[in-house]
Amino acid sequence: MIDWIKRHRWFLLVAGVLIAVLVITRAAGRHPRVMVAEARTGPLYLRIAASGLVENDSADLAFQAGGKIVRLYVREGDRVAATDLLARASGLAGSRVGVPAGDVIQAPYDGTVVNVYLREGAVAAPGQPVLRLVSSAKPWVTAFIDGEDASHLSPGQKLECRARGYLSEPWEIVVRAVGKEAVPRRDLPGSSRQVRVRCDVAGPAFPLAPGTEVDIDTEVPLVDRGILVPAAAVVHEGMDDWVWVVEDGAVHRREVELGPNNFDLVHLPRGLEPGELVVVTSKQDLTEGRRVKAELAPARSGD
Repeated sequence: MIDWIKRHRWFLLVAGVLIAVLVITRAAGRHPRVMVAEARTGPLYLRIAASGLVENDSADLAFQAGGKIVRLYVREGDRVAATDLLARASGLAGSRVGVPAGDVIQAPYDGTVVNVYLREGAVAAPGQPVLRLVSSAKPWVTAFIDGEDASHLSPGQKLECRARGYLSEPWEIVVRAVGKEAVPRRDLPGSSRQVRVRCDVAGPAFPLAPGTEVDIDTEVPLVDRGILVPAAAVVHEGMDDWVWVVEDGAVHRREVELGPNNFDLVHLPRGLEPGELVVVTSKQDLTEGRRVKAELAPARSGD
């Protein structure tokens, strides 16, 4: 057998080359299979999912000077009105005019006493917190949103928030102000940098207490109506943006102008007409005018 292979080695070599050429030729002649999507007209929305925190005005209240606490007029959970007397300390120099027996703490606004740090008989240093008061005014929601998503928000836009554990009951909130830069969360050390968005509560009833964490889930309109294609269809090459359009079984390069995108779909203000087919897969080996076998990509839920 070995002798036969040696005698016919040139024949076998030529046969191998011919087979390889035939395989390459046939492969080159096959039409590549590509998945395509139809350019359609419609609105474009950006879905925002973020976390948030219910907040309200609050303050740790202290005596201006040090001394012994002789009287606490409130307990944790008590509701008070602005100017109500909350605590008194004795034997302090420099007491206010008209206030006997030393310094006092008065409520700066209507609210609820949520913490009492020191008890009667304790000695308080100047400025040392004695109790904490939370305002009874309507709270607000601070949303912590990715910087790129936050750039699409503006005052007056409506969002929804849900308390964790109460996913079936949303509350409407309205954007009041959008932060200028992304910063870490003060209440969550080590968190990523996010933009703080302050939102007012829209309705009169809002049962969530300050400090409650909420989930924010909403859709923000990016384009009222425009031509949309999958973001995967766009090819970026230097400063150029283009797509492969399938016409009569062949692909053709088409320059396009890019508009907003929501990562799944992109708005093309110029370059395509509704109903045209663009290639979304297997774009790397395509050349101008090459014939392809196109299959319509399955529609995604929400398309």
